[in-house]
Amino acid sequence: MKGHGRSYGAISVMNAIPCGIGSTIGIELTTDVEFSDSDTTTITLVDRPDVDTKLVRTCVKRTLESIDQEPIDYSLKVISEIPPSIGLKSSSSVCNATISAVLDALGERMEMLDIIRLGVRCARECNVTVTGSFDDACGCEYGGLVITDNKNDDIINRMRIPEYDVIICLPGSPPKEKIPKEKYTVLSDMFQAMAPSIESDYLNVLTENGRYIGRIIGDTSDLAESALKAGALAAGVSGTGPAIAALTEKGKGKEIADRFCSNYILTRTR
Repeated sequence: MKGHGRSYGAISVMNAIPCGIGSTIGIELTTDVEFSDSDTTTITLVDRPDVDTKLVRTCVKRTLESIDQEPIDYSLKVISEIPPSIGLKSSSSVCNATISAVLDALGERMEMLDIIRLGVRCARECNVTVTGSFDDACGCEYGGLVITDNKNDDIINRMRIPEYDVIICLPGSPPKEKIPKEKYTVLSDMFQAMAPSIESDYLNVLTENGRYIGRIIGDTSDLAESALKAGALAAGVSGTGPAIAALTEKGKGKEIADRFCSNYILTRTR
């Protein structure tokens, strides 16, 4: 009995913490999960020995419960291109991929939206998210531009967008500290007013979101402004940082990245 699940990363267009409406764009960085039955339970997070396994264990447990499967011992391996805890939706991607791998191994099917909602519940149970990250999980799975209501775990809209190069600039900051939710929710009215512009002006919303969130988390705004001066179409903090995501015209990402950032990952929208 073996199964495989794959999900992807995403970047923030509008952070959902301030007002409950969130938006993301999918990117091509991948998470792959291999799941099989075993005599003893073993979990391997490749190249991430210090990352807690509670989230994947919870995803396996809740997935088995959802299909009325008795607990089993298993072997699970996670291989991810997405750096953890920097705002690129790594936890959402792992949840999606883990649930998909378990279902695949057991020959079970589940609607993708149900997989996403199950992963969101697991993330909330493990306290790895403030809002439940429904927007993040949808962006990881569907790609394109996604706009969601995170208070009700509903999709407001999904849109195809042009293909862009995506520069993920890694500032080298220490692991991010938790910032009280209240620091973000003071921006609620401002973000609520910005939400209707996402569909028609997502590049500008991404940049403005990054400026607001950057002021809350600290000193990343200069890097985003440098990206814009270097020729990026949009740039700003992704999630709660510290990563900066910049969108450029297809084929121009490396040229622009080399102008403003010494440590980056180059990928594309999906």
